[in-house]
Amino acid sequence: LKSKGATGQHTSAGPPLCASAEGFTAMNIEDLTVRDGQQLHEHVPPHRWSVTRADLKQLRILVQEFVTDSRIVPTARDSFDTADGLIGPCIHTINQQLIKPITAKAGGMSWALMLHPDGLQCDLFVTHCWKEGVYEFIDKVLNSWPRRARHAYCCMLSNPQNSDIGKLISSPSNSPFAQALRASTYMLVVPNQRCSIYSRVWCAYEAYLAYSDSKLIFTASAPVQHLKRKVSHVVMIILGVCLVAVAIAAQFEIDDLGRLAGVVDSYMISGSSVAVACSIQVPAAIFRPSSATRVIAYASAVFSAVYLGFAGRIAATMCARNGLFGN
Repeated sequence: LKSKGATGQHTSAGPPLCASAEGFTAMNIEDLTVRDGQQLHEHVPPHRWSVTRADLKQLRILVQEFVTDSRIVPTARDSFDTADGLIGPCIHTINQQLIKPITAKAGGMSWALMLHPDGLQCDLFVTHCWKEGVYEFIDKVLNSWPRRARHAYCCMLSNPQNSDIGKLISSPSNSPFAQALRASTYMLVVPNQRCSIYSRVWCAYEAYLAYSDSKLIFTASAPVQHLKRKVSHVVMIILGVCLVAVAIAAQFEIDDLGRLAGVVDSYMISGSSVAVACSIQVPAAIFRPSSATRVIAYASAVFSAVYLGFAGRIAATMCARNGLFGN
């Protein structure tokens, strides 16, 4: 980290809490460099109170360590399951049991300026609700982070939580929220499983500002669990059924080329149906599948495989009859 001297220049002062690159190291929260958090926020404008993707990844790891060590525990307000790795403790709990204690120890600045005292220019504004689980929040943000965005403003990490937040937002149009949003290029809306984010008035106001300023607005979605395994299942079904279809088709002899052409034509007519069937597999693979979408995906895979098997056998027969390769 760096501390600001009397001259206003940033000088080296202690080991870094994190690396700014994607290949980050573990956070060092036991040996914090203490700075004047209030002075830091007075000198660094709100549109630079930002965090990186690497910061969010580190935060997720840190929360998991705190939960495992019982330094983050369920409360009457948030009775989260300590064994759950998908939703996690809500942001209120994270703020009270992790963000505020650590940033208070560091001098009272925000989590963002604790990690990046010079600030990072905001180009992504994240709008969300504090009732959500922190794992759910981080996973969705990382999965949906716009490709060209580098630094994100996120209120729980960007605002100094040990300061008077009410004073910071007393003038909504000049609040840190509004300043950061005006400076950003993108806004990422993060829904959650517990409530609509628009039950929170600030989220509604942020949506109004983003729309009024013609920001690019995206909705975050969770990564698909076990995507490779699910896709491999569909591929294996297609290959297996296709081979069976080829073997069955090989039992039939089609001597009349006219009849062969007619059969091929009938298969070509059904090709549009196969295309539709294949396309059904895409949303079933991308979105979290239910029992119904699994049945649809597997049924369309079987249908596609049967078509490909028979069509392949017919095409091979036609090529053989035309001397393109031997029988």
